Amino acid sequence: MKEVVEFLKYKMTIEDVTTGIRGARVTGTLNPPVKKTVQEIREYFRTTDYTPVLSEEKGKHIIHFGFYKKVDDKPRYWLNIVLFLATIVTATFGYYFWVGDLTGGVVFAFSLLAILTSHELGHYFVSKGEGMITSLPYFIPVPFHFIGTFGAVIRMKSLVPSRKSLLKVGMSGPIAGFIVAVPIAIVGIILSEVRVAPEGVGYLRMGDSLLFYVLTKIIHPNIPNGADIFLHPMAFAGWVGMLVTSINLFPIGQLDGGHVAYSLWLKKRKYLYIPLFAGIILLGTFLWLGWFLWGLLAFYIARRDPVIQDAITPLTRREKLYAIAPLIILILTFIPQPFSQF
Repeated sequence: MKEVVEFLKYKMTIEDVTTGIRGARVTGTLNPPVKKTVQEIREYFRTTDYTPVLSEEKGKHIIHFGFYKKVDDKPRYWLNIVLFLATIVTATFGYYFWVGDLTGGVVFAFSLLAILTSHELGHYFVSKGEGMITSLPYFIPVPFHFIGTFGAVIRMKSLVPSRKSLLKVGMSGPIAGFIVAVPIAIVGIILSEVRVAPEGVGYLRMGDSLLFYVLTKIIHPNIPNGADIFLHPMAFAGWVGMLVTSINLFPIGQLDGGHVAYSLWLKKRKYLYIPLFAGIILLGTFLWLGWFLWGLLAFYIARRDPVIQDAITPLTRREKLYAIAPLIILILTFIPQPFSQF
C-alpha cells in the first residue's frame, strides 16, 4: 500500500491516511484539473491489484482502495428461464381468476411480460455497455395475485463505474419499458369495448394517467353517459406497465428514479425524501391506501446508496439534460388513484 500512497502524493495534497487489513483511505484535495487527475489515478490502479473508490465529502476528496472479492460471472440461465415461465403462468391465471377469461389471461400475460422484459433488458444491455457485470432478469411470480407478478430484477454484481453510468443504467429500463408499453396500450384501447356500466353491481375502476387519459379520449372520443371503457387484456397490461414504470421512477433508494436522482445529486438526494414522504401520505390518505405500502417499501430500500467507483467526476450539462426524459415519463404515466370501487 505504501507505493500507492507514494503515487497519490503526486496527484493530490494528502491530509490523512488510514490503513487497515484489506485497504486504505486517503483524504485530501486532488490536483487540478480534477477530471484529468481522476483519469490518471484510475489508469494507475489498473496496473495494481487494488480497486479504487473515489468520492467527495465536505469538500474533501477521498480515495478508498483495497482488495475486492472477485465477482462470479457464471449465469444460471435455467433459473432465469424457470422464473420467466412461472411468471407467464401466474400472470395468466391471476387475470383468469379475476376476470374469468383464460384466453384474455394469456394475452395479458404475454403483453405484460413484453413490457417488463423490455424494461429489464434495457438495464441489462446498458450496464453491459458500461463494463458492468450484471445478471439477466429474475422475474418474480406471485400466485393468486391479480397481475401474477411483482415485476423483475437484475443484479448488478460489480461497482458502478461513474455517475454517468448510473444515470444511463437507471433511465434505460423505464425508457425501454415505456417504448413497448405505449403501442401495447394503444392497440389494447382500440380493442377495448365501450358499454353501459352495470347498475347495482360493484366493479373495480382503474384511474388514468395523463397519457392513458389522452389515448382513450383520442381513440374513443364519444363515450355516452352511463357508459365506460372496459379494458381489453392488452390495454390492461399497458396500464399496469405504465403504473409500474411511474412507481419505479420515484426518486427513492434503489428504484430507477432513485438511481437517476443519486447520479445527479449524490447524497443530497436525501433532501427530496421529506416532501416525497409527505406526498405519499397525502396520496394514501385521500386517494389510495396502497400508497402507504409502496411508500414503506420504497423508503425501506432507501437506506443503502449505490456504490459508484468514481463519484468525483461530475455529470456534464448534456448528461444532466438526459434526466429530463425519465421525468417526462413519470409525469405522463403517474396515476394518483390507481383503483377505486364503483
